[in-house]
Amino acid sequence: MDEFTFDEKIREYKVGRTLTVRRVEELNSKDYFYKVLKENPNIRKIYPGIENNLLEGAIDHHIHSYPDFVYRTQDMFEIALDAAKAKMRAVCFKDHYNLTANCAYLVQRYIDELVDKEELDHRIEVYGGIGLNFSIDPEIVKKAVEYPNMKMVWFPTFNSAGYLRGAGKSGGLPLIDSNDNVLPEVEQIMEIAAKNKIGIGFGHTDFKELRPLAEKAEEIGVRAVLDHPLLELNKLTLDEIRELSTFKTTYVGVYCQPMIPSLYQPVADPSETIKVIEEIGSDKCIIASDFGQVLHIDTIDGIRIFIRALLGFGISEKEIETMIKYNPAKLLYLI
Repeated sequence: MDEFTFDEKIREYKVGRTLTVRRVEELNSKDYFYKVLKENPNIRKIYPGIENNLLEGAIDHHIHSYPDFVYRTQDMFEIALDAAKAKMRAVCFKDHYNLTANCAYLVQRYIDELVDKEELDHRIEVYGGIGLNFSIDPEIVKKAVEYPNMKMVWFPTFNSAGYLRGAGKSGGLPLIDSNDNVLPEVEQIMEIAAKNKIGIGFGHTDFKELRPLAEKAEEIGVRAVLDHPLLELNKLTLDEIRELSTFKTTYVGVYCQPMIPSLYQPVADPSETIKVIEEIGSDKCIIASDFGQVLHIDTIDGIRIFIRALLGFGISEKEIETMIKYNPAKLLYLI
């Protein structure tokens, strides 16, 4: 007779890359809510506003805003104003397909005028970047870095070869060749970013591409981040994240998604984010929202809830400050 009953075997089946049926049962159990409160007494100490001091000077390097190829909850002006009222230091806007640095410059002008008129108490820095879903073309990036307020380059997301491979499809834009070597044009883009002090987002790809990318980024000296490695669309295992975090210039993105489950990924384990921070260390992690989707709450409200959740599950204020102030400042070459 097998060691496990049939039902117990089923409970070990994977739901996605790492989540098991057993863990889904635990998360969806009748007493999970009370179990969380009992096992995490810190949650009882959390209240709205506890995050205010941690938001002062914070940086969100990964925000989606309108106009975009789909509707977003807010435009750049609205998000920048919310961030300024929270006394954050900076925001950076992402578009999967286009340049956002030009719009960021205009929003910066607007914020500065409000501050000059004393209609806004706090000045926030507004940045943008460029998404490379159309082409891996160094010439595009050479032009992009000439724009003011340009601080990020994002490698392909929905057109990524690694993303499509994970979805069981072929095609897309590769970042490495058949021998797992980083493509020359990708290396050139990293060199352009390093020279101009621009951060790199590795996009929606898999470990097969990410390891040579992280190795090359360290060789060149460009600062880079793993985009939401716990979100199922480009999910990494803890061992994979741990290995990638050993490269000096690569940070691990810990974002509102998926710790705050949503209609976009309703089946998620919030504790995975906590485990990554504890295992990898706050010195190698970066907090961001990745919010803006119409079925999510507003961006800064999302960050507020995220900070409360981190505090409630035992992440210290010092660790959060490192991840939301110091590390994103390094990624964007602000320090």
